[in-house]
Amino acid sequence: MDDRHVLSPSDDGARPGASRSGADPAAPDLHGDRAARDLTVRELAHRWWRPATVVLVLAAAVVWRLVAPGLGAPPNLEIATAATFLAVLLLRNRWAAVVPFAVVAVSDAVLGNTQIMWFTWSAWAVVGVGAILARHLRGPGRYAAALGVGVVGSLWFFAWTNFGVWLLDGMYPSTLDGLLASYVAGLPFLRTMLLGNLVLVPLAALVADLVERAEKSAASALAPAKG
Repeated sequence: MDDRHVLSPSDDGARPGASRSGADPAAPDLHGDRAARDLTVRELAHRWWRPATVVLVLAAAVVWRLVAPGLGAPPNLEIATAATFLAVLLLRNRWAAVVPFAVVAVSDAVLGNTQIMWFTWSAWAVVGVGAILARHLRGPGRYAAALGVGVVGSLWFFAWTNFGVWLLDGMYPSTLDGLLASYVAGLPFLRTMLLGNLVLVPLAALVADLVERAEKSAASALAPAKG
């Protein structure tokens, strides 16, 4: 969509489709027009606090993955899924799907890769794709999507990575009983990941809402002065 046909906060009363050349790229979607499209790099550069928040959350996800075992945290209590969902909502761009890869790549460089690395990475790829499908949602739909990503992402990660363990790790017989044993052994990890994502992913949606509301409040306060 052409930027020139998007209303800015200073366009009160302007006709839809009116030219907006010179409008502030940092202006939030007071009229809801921008919610239907991705944000450009230029817009994100002006709204620098959005990518800055994503970088901070991404760094927190990496640090957590590195220190969680030493802190005695339950296995598979991760924040990469929530970080991905928040990045998708704030950046509103397909490239936000790389967030889980960044978390895994940086932390794997320290922790070392496992034999099922390709299963782990491809599982995160699906989580990232699922998250970007929700990037334009607002209101209750956004929170429903957060729950969906949390639940489906956890179940998918469990099913795919435990299949990889059964196939490649040599811990279980190459039989149906061995596959079932792999899934049974992974149930405690699924429980932790699922419960964590049921809290953390909707929390990410709430953080995105708070950022958007703060932007709108700031723009509303400045609008009379611009008028």
